[in-house]
Amino acid sequence: MSNPPILQKESVLVSTLIVVCGILFFFNLGGPALWNIDEGMHAATSKDMVLNNDWLTPQYNGEKFYDKPPLHNWLIAISFLLFGFTEFAARLPAAMLGLGSVMVTYILGRRICGPTAAFLSGLVLATSLEFFLLSRVVVHDISLAFFITLALTCFYLGYENEGRRRLLFPLGYAAMGLAVLAKGPIGFLIPIAIIGLFLLLRRRLNFISELQIGWGIIILFAVGAPWYIFVSIKDPEFLQYFFVKQNLSRFFASDVRHPEPFYFYVPLLLAGMFPWSPFLPLALYKGIRSSKTGANGGTLFALIWFTTVFLFFSFASSKLGTYILPLFPAAALLVGAFLYQAFKCKGADDKGLLYSYLPLVLILTVTLLYFILFPPLDLVAEGGLSMVRIYWITALLVAGCILCLILITRQKYWMFMTSTVGIVIGVFLLSLFFLVPQIEPYRSGKDLARKIDKLLAPADHLVFYEKAGDTFLFYTDRMAVVLETPQELKNYLASDKQVFCIIRMKDWNEIKTLHETMHIVAQRGNRKIVSNRKPRI
Repeated sequence: MSNPPILQKESVLVSTLIVVCGILFFFNLGGPALWNIDEGMHAATSKDMVLNNDWLTPQYNGEKFYDKPPLHNWLIAISFLLFGFTEFAARLPAAMLGLGSVMVTYILGRRICGPTAAFLSGLVLATSLEFFLLSRVVVHDISLAFFITLALTCFYLGYENEGRRRLLFPLGYAAMGLAVLAKGPIGFLIPIAIIGLFLLLRRRLNFISELQIGWGIIILFAVGAPWYIFVSIKDPEFLQYFFVKQNLSRFFASDVRHPEPFYFYVPLLLAGMFPWSPFLPLALYKGIRSSKTGANGGTLFALIWFTTVFLFFSFASSKLGTYILPLFPAAALLVGAFLYQAFKCKGADDKGLLYSYLPLVLILTVTLLYFILFPPLDLVAEGGLSMVRIYWITALLVAGCILCLILITRQKYWMFMTSTVGIVIGVFLLSLFFLVPQIEPYRSGKDLARKIDKLLAPADHLVFYEKAGDTFLFYTDRMAVVLETPQELKNYLASDKQVFCIIRMKDWNEIKTLHETMHIVAQRGNRKIVSNRKPRI
Protein backbone atom coordinates (compact mmCIF):
# COMPACT_ATOMS: atom_id res chain seq x y z
CA MET A 1 0.00 0.00 0.00
CA SER A 2 1.58 3.27 -1.08
CA ASN A 3 1.74 6.30 1.13
CA PRO A 4 -0.65 9.19 0.52
CA PRO A 5 1.07 11.74 -1.74
CA ILE A 6 1.11 14.35 1.03
CA LEU A 7 3.20 12.00 3.23
CA GLN A 8 5.88 11.34 0.64
CA LYS A 9 7.91 14.37 1.69
CA GLU A 10 9.83 13.92 4.92
CA SER A 11 9.40 17.58 5.86
CA VAL A 12 5.65 16.96 6.00
CA LEU A 13 6.17 13.97 8.29
CA VAL A 14 8.30 15.94 10.73
CA SER A 15 5.98 18.96 10.62
CA THR A 16 2.97 16.75 11.33
CA LEU A 17 4.69 15.22 14.36
CA ILE A 18 5.54 18.69 15.68
CA VAL A 19 1.95 19.88 15.23
CA VAL A 20 0.53 16.82 17.03
CA CYS A 21 3.03 17.27 19.87
CA GLY A 22 2.28 20.98 19.96
CA ILE A 23 -1.39 20.29 20.58
CA LEU A 24 -1.01 17.42 23.05
CA PHE A 25 2.03 18.68 24.98
CA PHE A 26 1.83 22.47 24.84
CA PHE A 27 -1.76 23.58 24.29
CA ASN A 28 -3.13 25.36 27.39
CA LEU A 29 -0.12 24.06 29.30
CA GLY A 30 -0.38 26.78 31.92
CA GLY A 31 -4.18 26.77 32.15
CA PRO A 32 -4.88 24.20 34.89
CA ALA A 33 -3.51 24.81 38.38
CA LEU A 34 -0.75 22.56 39.69
CA TRP A 35 -2.11 19.39 41.24
CA ASN A 36 -1.37 17.39 44.37
CA ILE A 37 0.58 15.10 44.53
CA ASP A 38 4.05 15.67 43.02
CA GLU A 39 3.35 18.68 40.79
CA GLY A 40 3.17 21.07 43.73
CA MET A 41 6.05 19.36 45.51
CA HIS A 42 8.50 19.50 42.60
CA ALA A 43 7.41 23.01 41.61
CA ALA A 44 7.82 24.22 45.20
CA THR A 45 11.27 22.61 45.39
CA SER A 46 12.34 24.33 42.18
CA LYS A 47 10.88 27.63 43.31
CA ASP A 48 12.84 27.35 46.54
CA MET A 49 16.05 26.93 44.50
CA VAL A 50 15.43 30.25 42.80
CA LEU A 51 14.29 32.19 45.86
CA ASN A 52 17.11 30.92 48.12
CA ASN A 53 19.71 30.79 45.33
CA ASP A 54 20.68 27.29 46.47
CA TRP A 55 20.93 24.97 43.47
CA LEU A 56 23.00 22.33 45.27
CA THR A 57 20.67 21.13 48.03
CA PRO A 58 17.05 20.62 46.98
CA GLN A 59 14.63 21.50 49.76
CA TYR A 60 10.95 20.85 50.27
CA ASN A 61 9.05 22.44 53.14
CA GLY A 62 12.29 23.63 54.68
CA GLU A 63 13.88 20.17 54.74
CA LYS A 64 16.47 18.55 52.50
CA PHE A 65 14.81 16.72 49.63
CA TYR A 66 17.05 13.91 48.37
CA ASP A 67 14.37 11.59 47.01
CA LYS A 68 15.29 12.55 43.44
CA PRO A 69 18.43 14.04 41.85
CA PRO A 70 18.03 17.69 40.87
CA LEU A 71 18.16 17.75 37.06
CA HIS A 72 14.45 18.20 36.46
CA ASN A 73 14.24 20.70 39.31
CA TRP A 74 17.09 22.64 37.71
CA LEU A 75 15.23 22.74 34.39
CA ILE A 76 12.08 23.98 36.11
CA ALA A 77 14.07 26.57 38.07
CA ILE A 78 15.61 27.86 34.82
CA SER A 79 12.13 28.03 33.33
CA PHE A 80 10.98 30.02 36.38
CA LEU A 81 13.82 32.49 35.85
CA LEU A 82 12.74 32.96 32.23
CA PHE A 83 8.95 32.97 32.56
CA GLY A 84 8.17 33.62 36.21
CA PHE A 85 6.60 31.39 38.83
CA THR A 86 3.72 30.16 36.70
CA GLU A 87 2.12 26.83 35.90
CA PHE A 88 3.32 27.18 32.31
CA ALA A 89 6.92 27.60 33.41
CA ALA A 90 6.69 24.64 35.80
CA ARG A 91 5.42 22.31 33.07
CA LEU A 92 7.42 23.62 30.12
CA PRO A 93 10.50 21.40 30.67
CA ALA A 94 8.34 18.27 30.63
CA ALA A 95 6.67 19.34 27.39
CA MET A 96 10.02 20.11 25.76
CA LEU A 97 11.44 16.74 26.84
CA GLY A 98 8.33 14.99 25.56
CA LEU A 99 8.74 16.67 22.18
CA GLY A 100 12.44 15.80 22.22
CA SER A 101 11.66 12.15 22.94
CA VAL A 102 9.27 11.95 19.98
CA MET A 103 11.78 13.53 17.61
CA VAL A 104 14.68 11.34 18.80
CA THR A 105 12.43 8.30 18.41
CA TYR A 106 11.70 9.43 14.86
CA ILE A 107 15.41 9.77 14.12
CA LEU A 108 16.12 6.28 15.45
CA GLY A 109 13.10 4.79 13.68
CA ARG A 110 14.17 6.42 10.42
CA ARG A 111 17.47 4.54 10.62
CA ILE A 112 15.86 1.25 11.58
CA CYS A 113 12.88 1.06 9.23
CA GLY A 114 12.63 4.22 7.13
CA PRO A 115 10.91 7.61 7.45
CA THR A 116 7.29 6.45 7.09
CA ALA A 117 7.56 3.77 9.76
CA ALA A 118 9.44 6.27 11.93
CA PHE A 119 6.60 8.73 11.44
CA LEU A 120 4.08 6.15 12.58
CA SER A 121 6.28 5.36 15.59
CA GLY A 122 6.43 9.04 16.48
CA LEU A 123 2.64 9.32 16.25
CA VAL A 124 2.20 6.24 18.43
CA LEU A 125 4.54 7.65 21.08
CA ALA A 126 3.08 11.17 21.03
CA THR A 127 -0.51 9.97 21.35
CA SER A 128 0.01 7.16 23.89
CA LEU A 129 -2.03 8.12 26.95
CA GLU A 130 0.62 7.89 29.65
CA PHE A 131 3.35 9.46 27.57
CA PHE A 132 1.50 12.61 26.58
CA LEU A 133 0.05 13.03 30.07
CA LEU A 134 3.51 12.84 31.66
CA SER A 135 4.71 15.34 29.06
CA ARG A 136 2.27 17.85 30.55
CA VAL A 137 2.95 17.49 34.28
CA VAL A 138 5.74 18.30 36.71
CA VAL A 139 7.43 14.91 37.23
CA HIS A 140 10.99 13.62 36.86
CA ASP A 141 10.24 10.51 34.81
CA ILE A 142 10.10 12.32 31.46
CA SER A 143 13.68 13.53 31.97
CA LEU A 144 14.89 9.98 32.51
CA ALA A 145 12.92 8.73 29.50
CA PHE A 146 14.36 11.41 27.21
CA PHE A 147 18.00 10.99 28.16
CA ILE A 148 17.86 7.17 28.05
CA THR A 149 16.24 7.44 24.62
CA LEU A 150 18.94 9.87 23.48
CA ALA A 151 21.75 7.68 24.85
CA LEU A 152 20.44 4.53 23.16
CA THR A 153 19.80 6.36 19.90
CA CYS A 154 23.36 7.68 19.87
CA PHE A 155 24.68 4.17 20.43
CA TYR A 156 22.63 2.55 17.69
CA LEU A 157 23.32 5.25 15.13
CA GLY A 158 27.02 4.98 15.93
CA TYR A 159 26.84 1.20 15.77
CA GLU A 160 25.40 1.44 12.25
CA ASN A 161 27.62 4.30 11.04
CA GLU A 162 31.33 4.03 11.74
CA GLY A 163 32.04 7.53 10.48
CA ARG A 164 29.91 9.18 13.17
CA ARG A 165 31.04 7.21 16.21
CA ARG A 166 33.55 9.80 17.38
CA LEU A 167 30.67 12.26 17.81
CA LEU A 168 27.74 10.01 18.71
CA PHE A 169 29.31 7.81 21.37
CA PRO A 170 30.57 10.73 23.52
CA LEU A 171 27.14 12.37 23.15
CA GLY A 172 25.56 9.09 24.30
CA TYR A 173 27.77 8.97 27.41
CA ALA A 174 26.87 12.57 28.18
CA ALA A 175 23.18 11.65 27.87
CA MET A 176 23.74 8.80 30.34
CA GLY A 177 25.34 11.28 32.74
CA LEU A 178 22.29 13.52 32.48
CA ALA A 179 20.04 10.49 33.00
CA VAL A 180 21.96 9.83 36.23
CA LEU A 181 21.25 13.41 37.27
CA ALA A 182 17.59 12.84 36.39
CA LYS A 183 16.89 9.66 38.37
CA GLY A 184 20.06 8.11 39.78
CA PRO A 185 22.17 5.05 38.88
CA ILE A 186 19.50 3.53 36.63
CA GLY A 187 20.33 6.35 34.23
CA PHE A 188 23.42 4.42 33.10
CA LEU A 189 22.63 0.88 34.33
CA ILE A 190 19.63 0.47 32.03
CA PRO A 191 21.34 1.74 28.83
CA ILE A 192 24.48 -0.30 29.56
CA ALA A 193 22.39 -3.45 30.13
CA ILE A 194 20.49 -2.90 26.87
CA ILE A 195 23.65 -2.26 24.86
CA GLY A 196 25.44 -5.24 26.42
CA LEU A 197 22.56 -7.64 25.73
CA PHE A 198 22.25 -6.36 22.18
CA LEU A 199 25.94 -6.95 21.43
CA LEU A 200 25.76 -10.36 23.10
CA LEU A 201 22.76 -11.53 21.08
CA ARG A 202 24.22 -10.09 17.88
CA ARG A 203 27.47 -11.91 18.68
CA ARG A 204 29.35 -8.65 18.44
CA LEU A 205 31.03 -8.49 21.84
CA ASN A 206 34.22 -7.50 20.00
CA PHE A 207 32.43 -4.23 19.24
CA ILE A 208 33.02 -3.22 22.86
CA SER A 209 36.49 -2.09 21.79
CA GLU A 210 34.78 0.48 19.52
CA LEU A 211 32.73 2.05 22.33
CA GLN A 212 35.44 4.45 23.53
CA ILE A 213 34.85 3.19 27.08
CA GLY A 214 37.77 5.11 28.57
CA TRP A 215 36.50 8.44 27.31
CA GLY A 216 32.98 7.31 28.07
CA ILE A 217 33.73 6.82 31.76
CA ILE A 218 35.38 10.25 31.91
CA ILE A 219 32.41 11.93 30.20
CA LEU A 220 29.85 10.02 32.27
CA PHE A 221 31.54 11.04 35.52
CA ALA A 222 32.20 14.60 34.37
CA VAL A 223 28.51 15.11 33.65
CA GLY A 224 26.80 12.94 36.23
CA ALA A 225 29.10 12.81 39.26
CA PRO A 226 29.92 16.42 40.37
CA TRP A 227 26.56 17.08 42.02
CA TYR A 228 26.72 13.81 43.93
CA ILE A 229 30.26 14.60 45.08
CA PHE A 230 29.54 18.17 46.18
CA VAL A 231 26.31 17.33 48.01
CA SER A 232 28.04 14.39 49.75
CA ILE A 233 30.81 16.69 50.95
CA LYS A 234 28.24 19.15 52.25
CA ASP A 235 26.03 16.46 53.78
CA PRO A 236 27.71 13.08 54.51
CA GLU A 237 24.30 11.49 55.25
CA PHE A 238 23.30 11.88 51.61
CA LEU A 239 25.08 8.76 50.33
CA GLN A 240 23.37 6.46 52.81
CA TYR A 241 19.94 8.01 52.25
CA PHE A 242 20.00 8.23 48.47
CA PHE A 243 21.92 5.15 47.32
CA VAL A 244 20.91 2.72 50.06
CA LYS A 245 17.41 3.81 51.11
CA GLN A 246 16.11 5.39 47.89
CA ASN A 247 17.70 2.98 45.41
CA LEU A 248 18.89 -0.37 46.78
CA SER A 249 16.14 -0.67 49.39
CA ARG A 250 13.40 0.26 46.95
CA PHE A 251 14.60 -2.45 44.58
CA PHE A 252 15.29 -5.28 47.02
CA ALA A 253 13.49 -4.58 50.32
CA SER A 254 10.04 -5.97 51.03
CA ASP A 255 8.87 -3.12 53.29
CA VAL A 256 8.78 -0.40 50.60
CA ARG A 257 6.29 2.42 50.06
CA HIS A 258 4.76 1.06 46.87
CA PRO A 259 4.83 -2.77 47.03
CA GLU A 260 3.07 -4.35 44.07
CA PRO A 261 2.98 -7.83 42.45
CA PHE A 262 5.33 -8.82 39.63
CA TYR A 263 2.58 -8.47 36.99
CA PHE A 264 1.73 -4.94 38.14
CA TYR A 265 2.96 -3.28 34.94
CA VAL A 266 1.05 -5.49 32.49
CA PRO A 267 -2.35 -3.75 32.81
CA LEU A 268 -0.68 -0.37 33.37
CA LEU A 269 1.30 -0.72 30.16
CA LEU A 270 -1.81 -1.63 28.19
CA ALA A 271 -3.66 1.34 29.66
CA GLY A 272 -0.69 3.66 29.25
CA MET A 273 -0.27 2.85 25.55
CA PHE A 274 -3.95 3.43 24.78
CA PRO A 275 -5.13 3.62 21.98
CA TRP A 276 -2.25 1.61 20.48
CA SER A 277 -2.01 -1.12 23.12
CA PRO A 278 -4.26 -3.52 21.13
CA PHE A 279 -1.44 -3.82 18.59
CA LEU A 280 1.40 -4.23 21.10
CA PRO A 281 1.17 -8.04 21.57
CA LEU A 282 1.15 -8.67 17.81
CA ALA A 283 3.92 -6.10 17.29
CA LEU A 284 6.06 -7.92 19.88
CA TYR A 285 5.34 -11.25 18.22
CA LYS A 286 6.18 -9.93 14.75
CA GLY A 287 9.26 -8.22 16.13
CA ILE A 288 10.54 -11.44 17.67
CA ARG A 289 9.99 -13.33 14.43
CA SER A 290 11.73 -10.60 12.44
CA SER A 291 14.69 -10.41 14.83
CA LYS A 292 15.35 -14.14 14.48
CA THR A 293 16.23 -13.66 10.82
CA GLY A 294 19.00 -11.24 11.83
CA ALA A 295 18.15 -9.01 8.88
CA ASN A 296 17.23 -5.98 10.97
CA GLY A 297 19.25 -5.40 14.11
CA GLY A 298 17.11 -2.40 14.96
CA THR A 299 14.09 -4.58 15.70
CA LEU A 300 16.17 -6.71 18.06
CA PHE A 301 17.51 -3.54 19.69
CA ALA A 302 13.98 -2.24 20.31
CA LEU A 303 12.89 -5.61 21.70
CA ILE A 304 15.81 -5.74 24.12
CA TRP A 305 15.17 -2.13 25.14
CA PHE A 306 11.49 -2.84 25.80
CA THR A 307 12.08 -6.12 27.65
CA THR A 308 14.97 -4.88 29.79
CA VAL A 309 13.10 -1.87 31.14
CA PHE A 310 9.90 -3.85 31.69
CA LEU A 311 11.61 -6.70 33.56
CA PHE A 312 13.91 -4.42 35.53
CA PHE A 313 11.05 -2.50 37.09
CA SER A 314 8.86 -5.61 37.38
CA PHE A 315 11.50 -7.25 39.58
CA ALA A 316 11.82 -4.12 41.74
CA SER A 317 9.98 -4.22 45.06
CA SER A 318 8.71 -0.65 44.80
CA LYS A 319 6.55 0.03 41.76
CA LEU A 320 4.81 3.11 40.35
CA GLY A 321 3.08 3.40 37.01
CA THR A 322 5.42 6.14 35.82
CA TYR A 323 8.59 4.07 36.27
CA ILE A 324 8.24 2.23 32.94
CA LEU A 325 8.04 5.41 30.87
CA PRO A 326 11.55 4.79 29.36
CA LEU A 327 10.22 1.74 27.48
CA PHE A 328 7.54 3.71 25.61
CA PRO A 329 9.85 4.82 22.76
CA ALA A 330 10.85 1.19 22.17
CA ALA A 331 7.21 0.07 22.26
CA ALA A 332 6.32 2.86 19.83
CA LEU A 333 9.08 1.74 17.44
CA LEU A 334 7.78 -1.83 17.47
CA VAL A 335 4.15 -0.84 17.00
CA GLY A 336 5.03 1.75 14.34
CA ALA A 337 7.09 -0.80 12.37
CA PHE A 338 4.28 -3.37 12.62
CA LEU A 339 1.63 -0.91 11.43
CA TYR A 340 3.83 0.20 8.55
CA GLN A 341 4.31 -3.37 7.34
CA ALA A 342 0.60 -4.09 7.76
CA PHE A 343 -0.32 -0.97 5.75
CA LYS A 344 2.34 -1.61 3.14
CA CYS A 345 1.62 -5.30 2.56
CA LYS A 346 -2.12 -5.00 2.20
CA GLY A 347 -3.86 -8.23 3.05
CA ALA A 348 -0.98 -9.83 4.98
CA ASP A 349 -2.06 -8.68 8.45
CA ASP A 350 -5.65 -7.57 7.87
CA LYS A 351 -7.08 -10.15 10.26
CA GLY A 352 -4.38 -9.41 12.80
CA LEU A 353 -5.28 -5.72 12.80
CA LEU A 354 -8.99 -6.47 13.02
CA TYR A 355 -8.79 -9.07 15.77
CA SER A 356 -6.36 -6.94 17.75
CA TYR A 357 -8.57 -3.85 17.66
CA LEU A 358 -11.95 -5.52 18.15
CA PRO A 359 -11.44 -6.26 21.89
CA LEU A 360 -10.74 -2.57 22.54
CA VAL A 361 -14.11 -1.59 21.03
CA LEU A 362 -15.87 -4.25 23.07
CA ILE A 363 -14.14 -3.24 26.31
CA LEU A 364 -14.97 0.44 25.83
CA THR A 365 -18.59 -0.37 24.99
CA VAL A 366 -18.97 -2.55 28.08
CA THR A 367 -17.32 0.17 30.17
CA LEU A 368 -19.82 2.76 28.95
CA LEU A 369 -22.74 0.45 29.73
CA TYR A 370 -21.30 -0.30 33.15
CA PHE A 371 -20.98 3.43 33.92
CA ILE A 372 -24.61 3.94 32.93
CA LEU A 373 -25.94 0.98 34.93
CA PHE A 374 -23.63 1.35 37.92
CA PRO A 375 -22.55 5.01 38.14
CA PRO A 376 -19.27 5.42 40.09
CA LEU A 377 -20.72 7.92 42.53
CA ASP A 378 -17.42 8.15 44.42
CA LEU A 379 -16.04 10.02 41.40
CA VAL A 380 -18.63 12.70 42.03
CA ALA A 381 -18.05 12.80 45.78
CA GLU A 382 -14.26 12.63 45.75
CA GLY A 383 -13.37 14.05 42.36
CA GLY A 384 -16.14 16.52 41.59
CA LEU A 385 -16.85 14.91 38.25
CA SER A 386 -20.17 15.14 36.47
CA MET A 387 -21.35 11.72 35.34
CA VAL A 388 -23.20 13.28 32.40
CA ARG A 389 -19.95 14.67 31.03
CA ILE A 390 -18.20 11.34 31.56
CA TYR A 391 -21.02 9.59 29.69
CA TRP A 392 -20.77 11.95 26.72
CA ILE A 393 -16.98 11.81 26.43
CA THR A 394 -16.95 8.02 26.81
CA ALA A 395 -19.75 7.69 24.23
CA LEU A 396 -17.81 9.84 21.77
CA LEU A 397 -14.72 7.71 22.40
CA VAL A 398 -16.68 4.52 21.75
CA ALA A 399 -18.20 5.98 18.57
CA GLY A 400 -14.76 7.03 17.36
CA CYS A 401 -13.32 3.56 17.99
CA ILE A 402 -16.24 1.95 16.15
CA LEU A 403 -15.46 4.24 13.22
CA CYS A 404 -11.82 3.15 13.35
CA LEU A 405 -12.89 -0.50 13.40
CA ILE A 406 -14.98 0.07 10.27
CA LEU A 407 -12.00 1.71 8.56
CA ILE A 408 -9.85 -1.32 9.42
CA THR A 409 -12.41 -3.71 7.94
CA ARG A 410 -12.42 -1.62 4.76
CA GLN A 411 -8.61 -1.47 4.68
CA LYS A 412 -8.61 2.33 4.88
CA TYR A 413 -5.49 2.24 7.00
CA TRP A 414 -4.24 5.79 6.63
CA MET A 415 -7.74 7.07 7.36
CA PHE A 416 -7.67 4.83 10.43
CA MET A 417 -4.41 6.45 11.60
CA THR A 418 -5.76 9.94 10.99
CA SER A 419 -8.99 9.14 12.80
CA THR A 420 -7.21 7.61 15.78
CA VAL A 421 -4.94 10.61 16.22
CA GLY A 422 -7.97 12.89 15.82
CA ILE A 423 -9.89 10.94 18.47
CA VAL A 424 -7.00 11.23 20.93
CA ILE A 425 -6.74 14.98 20.34
CA GLY A 426 -10.53 15.41 20.52
CA VAL A 427 -10.96 13.46 23.76
CA PHE A 428 -7.96 15.30 25.23
CA LEU A 429 -9.44 18.71 24.41
CA LEU A 430 -12.88 17.76 25.70
CA SER A 431 -11.37 16.47 28.94
CA LEU A 432 -9.21 19.57 29.27
CA PHE A 433 -12.16 21.94 29.01
CA PHE A 434 -15.00 19.93 30.56
CA LEU A 435 -13.46 17.52 33.09
CA VAL A 436 -10.26 19.17 34.36
CA PRO A 437 -12.04 22.31 35.69
CA GLN A 438 -14.32 20.05 37.74
CA ILE A 439 -11.44 17.97 39.11
CA GLU A 440 -9.13 20.90 39.82
CA PRO A 441 -10.65 22.05 43.15
CA TYR A 442 -10.22 18.49 44.44
CA ARG A 443 -6.63 18.10 43.26
CA SER A 444 -5.22 21.60 43.72
CA GLY A 445 -5.06 24.00 46.65
CA LYS A 446 -4.60 27.11 44.52
CA ASP A 447 -7.82 28.93 45.45
CA LEU A 448 -7.67 28.08 49.16
CA ALA A 449 -3.96 28.90 49.21
CA ARG A 450 -4.68 32.45 48.06
CA LYS A 451 -7.44 32.74 50.65
CA ILE A 452 -5.39 31.56 53.62
CA ASP A 453 -2.33 33.50 52.52
CA LYS A 454 -4.31 36.70 53.13
CA LEU A 455 -5.44 35.51 56.57
CA LEU A 456 -2.01 34.63 57.94
CA ALA A 457 0.73 36.93 59.11
CA PRO A 458 3.77 37.01 56.81
CA ALA A 459 5.88 34.77 59.07
CA ASP A 460 3.13 32.27 59.90
CA HIS A 461 3.29 28.68 58.71
CA LEU A 462 0.47 26.82 57.06
CA VAL A 463 -1.13 24.29 59.38
CA PHE A 464 -2.66 21.07 58.07
CA TYR A 465 -4.42 18.22 59.76
CA GLU A 466 -3.21 14.72 58.81
CA LYS A 467 -1.67 15.60 55.43
CA ALA A 468 -0.09 18.67 53.87
CA GLY A 469 -1.10 19.85 50.41
CA ASP A 470 2.03 20.46 48.35
CA THR A 471 0.36 22.96 46.02
CA PHE A 472 -0.33 25.21 49.04
CA LEU A 473 3.42 25.52 49.56
CA PHE A 474 4.01 26.53 45.95
CA TYR A 475 1.24 29.13 45.82
CA THR A 476 2.01 30.73 49.21
CA ASP A 477 5.82 30.41 49.55
CA ARG A 478 5.23 29.23 53.10
CA MET A 479 6.29 26.19 55.09
CA ALA A 480 3.79 23.78 56.58
CA VAL A 481 3.17 22.14 59.93
CA VAL A 482 1.12 18.93 60.06
CA LEU A 483 -1.02 18.04 63.09
CA GLU A 484 -1.21 14.26 63.16
CA THR A 485 -3.73 13.43 65.92
CA PRO A 486 -7.12 14.79 67.06
CA GLN A 487 -5.53 15.77 70.36
CA GLU A 488 -2.88 17.86 68.60
CA LEU A 489 -5.63 19.57 66.62
CA LYS A 490 -7.66 20.18 69.79
CA ASN A 491 -4.66 21.72 71.55
CA TYR A 492 -3.91 23.88 68.53
CA LEU A 493 -7.47 25.21 68.36
CA ALA A 494 -7.33 26.06 72.09
CA SER A 495 -4.87 28.87 71.33
CA ASP A 496 -5.60 32.33 72.76
CA LYS A 497 -5.13 33.88 69.35
CA GLN A 498 -7.00 33.15 66.16
CA VAL A 499 -5.50 30.23 64.28
CA PHE A 500 -6.34 28.51 61.01
CA CYS A 501 -6.06 24.92 59.84
CA ILE A 502 -6.57 23.21 56.49
CA ILE A 503 -8.48 19.94 56.67
CA ARG A 504 -9.50 17.40 54.05
CA MET A 505 -13.16 16.42 53.93
CA LYS A 506 -12.38 12.77 54.69
CA ASP A 507 -10.56 13.85 57.87
CA TRP A 508 -13.27 16.39 58.75
CA ASN A 509 -15.85 13.62 58.87
CA GLU A 510 -13.66 11.63 61.26
CA ILE A 511 -13.31 14.38 63.90
CA LYS A 512 -16.98 15.16 64.53
CA THR A 513 -16.34 15.62 68.25
CA LEU A 514 -14.27 18.72 67.45
CA HIS A 515 -16.73 20.37 65.08
CA GLU A 516 -18.17 22.59 67.83
CA THR A 517 -14.73 24.11 68.43
CA MET A 518 -14.20 25.02 64.77
CA HIS A 519 -15.63 27.59 62.41
CA ILE A 520 -15.49 27.10 58.65
CA VAL A 521 -13.73 29.99 56.97
CA ALA A 522 -13.71 28.67 53.40
CA GLN A 523 -14.26 25.47 51.48
CA ARG A 524 -13.16 24.45 48.03
CA GLY A 525 -13.35 20.96 46.60
CA ASN A 526 -12.38 18.42 49.23
CA ARG A 527 -10.68 20.81 51.70
CA LYS A 528 -11.79 23.33 54.28
CA ILE A 529 -10.09 26.18 56.07
CA VAL A 530 -11.25 26.17 59.68
CA SER A 531 -10.53 28.51 62.58
CA ASN A 532 -11.02 28.58 66.35
CA ARG A 533 -12.76 31.94 65.99
CA LYS A 534 -15.84 32.84 64.05
CA PRO A 535 -14.72 34.40 60.78
CA ARG A 536 -15.36 38.08 60.31
CA ILE A 537 -18.13 38.89 57.84
